[in-house]
Amino acid sequence: MRVSLPVVAALGAMLPAVVAAPALAQDIRLQAATIAPPDNLWSKVGDRYAERVAERTNGEVEIDMSYSGSLGNAGETIEALQFGTVDIVIQEVGQLDSYDPLAGLGVYPYLVRDIDHFRQLFADGGVGEEFYDAIEERSGFKLIGAGYRGPREMASRREIKTPDDLAGLKMRVPNQQTYRATWDMLGASPTPMPSLEVYTAMQQGIIDAAENPLEAHLRSKYHEAVSYVIMTDHVNPYYTFIFDSANFRALPEDVQEILIEEGKAAMEWGTEQILAALPGYEETLKENGVTIVEPDRDAFRAKLEPLKDEYPADMQEWIERFQAVGQ
Repeated sequence: MRVSLPVVAALGAMLPAVVAAPALAQDIRLQAATIAPPDNLWSKVGDRYAERVAERTNGEVEIDMSYSGSLGNAGETIEALQFGTVDIVIQEVGQLDSYDPLAGLGVYPYLVRDIDHFRQLFADGGVGEEFYDAIEERSGFKLIGAGYRGPREMASRREIKTPDDLAGLKMRVPNQQTYRATWDMLGASPTPMPSLEVYTAMQQGIIDAAENPLEAHLRSKYHEAVSYVIMTDHVNPYYTFIFDSANFRALPEDVQEILIEEGKAAMEWGTEQILAALPGYEETLKENGVTIVEPDRDAFRAKLEPLKDEYPADMQEWIERFQAVGQ
């Protein structure tokens, strides 16, 4: 974080009612990172965030976007937050599970039921905000906003209708404990791998399948490597703006408020854009020769029910709190 603050303390006593509002810190530049290319929706969410923050601060706070993993993969850029070489990362909450396992519940299977449940969870003052506060306290990362990505689905070399069909399937998963545990329990052979390597690995037969929201299937051109998309809906993931908590709280309070307000608004905008685009994603995949398979999702849910028992009591309580919302 590169910050240059104006000297205002000495002037405070000399400026009575002329200054109606507190002055913002000046020349604050924040470096943001995403693995998405510049034309991707989530890059545009970052661009929108930068634009609105600049407008709200009269250009005194600038967010510089970097795209396409140019500053590193998801894990590398999150690590860079702690060193201050990156200030903001656009990524899923579950990417923080190596810092505290609670964050892994961001990708716990079938925990977020659908878009309505998602909105209830992340309403102001809802369980989602409490979840973010707990992650900050336990991991040292500040999370702002929740952008619904649409369900994660499988891209596969072969047709999958039930968990029994997963036997022997080499399944790429993000390097997160929750994903590994999920697909291991379902009967596949989970293979952790950075997202930027997945396309080549599928082309070369190193893996048989991968899973991601449909937007990412198209962005990464999975359809050129494998012929099936299995609509498992096993996770309803969400992006967020990730900050190092100590660095964020070192910013002036008025800047923090703007970053929070505009971060939430940008992610809400991203959610609406995804919801409008989802039907088109499926049609585009079909036009590219993909066979869409509707599996037995109840069988997937049933196979995963024992997963909860593998978590400690405090995390089981969080799972139950999420599940109870809207019931």
